[in-house]
Amino acid sequence: MENKRSTLAVILITSLFFLWGFAHNLDPILIPHLKRSFTLTTVQATLVDSAVFIAYFVMALPAGIIMKKYGYKSGIIIGLLIFSVGCYLFLPAAQVQSYNFFLAALLLLHADSLFWKQQQTPILPWLENRKPLLSD
Repeated sequence: MENKRSTLAVILITSLFFLWGFAHNLDPILIPHLKRSFTLTTVQATLVDSAVFIAYFVMALPAGIIMKKYGYKSGIIIGLLIFSVGCYLFLPAAQVQSYNFFLAALLLLHADSLFWKQQQTPILPWLENRKPLLSD
């Protein structure tokens, strides 16, 4: 029974890697459409692509603090919540037709990256070896 749970957990975590990777690789597809819709300058279009790195800079310390305080599993859930809010914000951003709203939604969408990178990577070896994690 324990082996089945471990296998299921590895499949779910691997699925999350695919889900987030897929979503983050849609940015280059989004840039020409936003550029056309909002008549963006080159700098504004570059900000769309840079949202990943801006989110890394802004969320690095908060993600680490949350991971230390709440643990790995909670961090993944928090990352999923941030990701889903960022995805959901695309709907009102499309209604309002605001570039700044789209950029804020993208920043929030990419802010989850630190959560899943910092917290999923140690869980996979733990599921294989059953060695205790540092903060869980």
